Formats: sequence, C-alpha cells, structure tokens
Amino acid sequence: MKFAHLADCHVGGWREEELRRLSIESFRMAIETCIIEHVGFVLISGDLFNTSLPQIEIVKETAAILNMLKEADISAYIIPGSHDYSPSGKTMLDVLDNAGLVCNVMKFDDGKLIFTEDKTGVKITGLYGRRSGLERLDYASLQKDHLEKESGFKIFMFHTTLEEFKPKDLEHVEGETYTSMPKRFNYYAGGHVHYLFDARKDGFGLIVYPGPTFPNNFKELEEIKHGSFCIIDEMLNLRRIPLKLKDVEDIKI
Repeated sequence: MKFAHLADCHVGGWREEELRRLSIESFRMAIETCIIEHVGFVLISGDLFNTSLPQIEIVKETAAILNMLKEADISAYIIPGSHDYSPSGKTMLDVLDNAGLVCNVMKFDDGKLIFTEDKTGVKITGLYGRRSGLERLDYASLQKDHLEKESGFKIFMFHTTLEEFKPKDLEHVEGETYTSMPKRFNYYAGGHVHYLFDARKDGFGLIVYPGPTFPNNFKELEEIKHGSFCIIDEMLNLRRIPLKLKDVEDIKI
C-alpha cells in the first residue's frame, strides 16, 4: 500500500494567464503521476482552490482532472483550507464531494470527529484550516480520546502552521503546537505553509508538509522554483516528487 499527499494546489490562483495555466497543468501532472505510481489513494490537505467560489472554468478543469482518479479507482480525500473554506458553508468542495470526485474527511457525529475508512483499510480524518489561524479554536475544543484509541493505520489531515516547525520568515506568525493534534496516528498530512518539511515525533508518527503543487507567488517561484508532492508507503518511507514544468531563471537588476 502507498498513498500520495498533496496540499496547497491553489488551482487557478494566479492572475497572469500563463502562470494560471501552469498551476493547473502542475496539478494535472501530480494526478497523472499518482495514477502511474498506482497509489492506493490521494490526500489533498487544503487549498485545492484559491477561493471558496472559483471561476466555473477552473472548477470544470479541476473536476476533469479529479475524474481521472475516479476512473482509475483511486479515492481522493480532502479537507478545506484557509482559502477554500467558507464561513457560510458554501464551498465548491461540496460540489466535488457530491459528485463523488473527492471525499471531505472532516465529518462529525454527535459533536465528535469521526473516521472515513478507505478500501485499503486505512482510517482518515482531519480538521480544516480557517482564515487568520482561527482553527486554533477548533483544536482547543477537539475531543481526541476516541480518535487516539482507534486501532489500525490512521492518518490525520490538518491545514495550519505548526509553531515548533516554523521557518524564520514565519517567526511572527502565531501557530498551533503539534501536541494539540490527536496522538497515536501513523501519518499527519499537513498543508497551509508552503515549504517542505517532515519530522517524526514520539507518540505522533510522521508529520509532513509536502509543499505546494505549484508556487503561488513570485517569491515562491524564485525560492522553490517548482511544485512538489509526496508519495508514502505503509512503512512511512517518503519520496518527494518534483513537479517541474518549466525552468525558472532568476535575474537580478
């Protein structure tokens, strides 16, 4: 068994037409690679879109790409991120979910977060990201005991900045401690911060940020050059897969 971990796709987020097209094609390249690699399922840890209500053409192209996974019998699991989350509850992710193209794993029963079980037997749950880091309030009230006691291979999806692992340029951004997440999960699939990071923590398994599938601004184009995502096996061996469509040439004047 192996699975893919994507985050921060921000499909269609660029204003410049050529860069907007590259962001879509980079997402397509990631999904095509997942199919070629025969992954069991795909995780998208927030910000599939750059807004909760993207342009209809962006939605149509994204749906067509996700349908490639469906035709390959590969499930896609998702949580809303700070960009595609909406306080009103109206988000295009619901349309994709209702169409059977993705499954939002942030589900509650009687006020408790519950698991979605993949056909591989892996159990997945997660918590959304909200604007201005307001998901910290949800972590503070999250009931965890039942999640921690659940047996089997478990994945927790999250979309937030983790205080202990912030890079220097985010030192003034208030984050959430990783210890606020439920313990005893095998894999923690992160999103929100656009840098590559992974660490193993006692009692918490492997915590990973895969980076964006395409740089979302000119600073990221300059620094990280291209997008990436991760493929992980049942032994938690991690491979970072580059999504390089173009060479980036940095010219200082």
